[in-house]
Amino acid sequence: MGKEKILLKFGGSFITDKTSDEPKINSENIKSIGKTLTTEIYDIIIVHGAGSFGHPIAKRFEIGSGLNDTREQNEAIKETRRQVQNLNTIFCKALEKNNLKTEAIIPSKTMETRGSKEIINFPFRIFDKALSQEKIPVTFGDVTNDKLRGVDILSGDTLMLELANHYKPLYSIFIMDYPGVFDGDPTNPESKIYPLVNSNIAEQLKNQSSLNQSIDVTGGLSGKIECALEMSKASETWITNLGSLNGFFKGNTKGSRVVL
Repeated sequence: MGKEKILLKFGGSFITDKTSDEPKINSENIKSIGKTLTTEIYDIIIVHGAGSFGHPIAKRFEIGSGLNDTREQNEAIKETRRQVQNLNTIFCKALEKNNLKTEAIIPSKTMETRGSKEIINFPFRIFDKALSQEKIPVTFGDVTNDKLRGVDILSGDTLMLELANHYKPLYSIFIMDYPGVFDGDPTNPESKIYPLVNSNIAEQLKNQSSLNQSIDVTGGLSGKIECALEMSKASETWITNLGSLNGFFKGNTKGSRVVL
């Protein structure tokens, strides 16, 4: 019998400098991830966001709205794919420096979409093969060819939902900058973490987030919680930070659990 699985999502704002208009990694956080992970007890599957390696250019050229057949957008699509693949390479190399074997799975080369929420013929066999070789499959948000609009943005959150529904991992964990979901500004010492996030709290946060305009083209925190609620049907789902992740490998969960 194989090991139980843990599904991890590292947000683009955590592994890159998301405030940058140009691709810029957060090298300290990426190095810390490699030092934290272990495959001794669980099989790990990783999804990561694009952050400054994808969002600024995707927004500038309206890639999420589909093909407009301009030369500028076509070049932007190629450049976005190149940038997110570069981020994936940097990420995988950081893990491999800590003796973790990885297998990069590039959505724009292995997947097709029908709208931003539906993946056609998801390549589970590639994930299965990597896991059988004791590798960590690492996939990421990307620009995919799309049946409806020519191209679309496939977010890491959509990938997380697909993977959770299929593998039903013991834990599905969104790793972000803060140790959970807060009831206010997380930088405010008066704010408190929600130990449990349900659909009512998610709705409150959605209303709050509508006041915050962001460059994120895939939904921000509100979109992650919406995805996490759906994932909670298949897997114990959490939002936390890297400092709390090590505890999950020891059965010591900490953060905000998301329950539908």
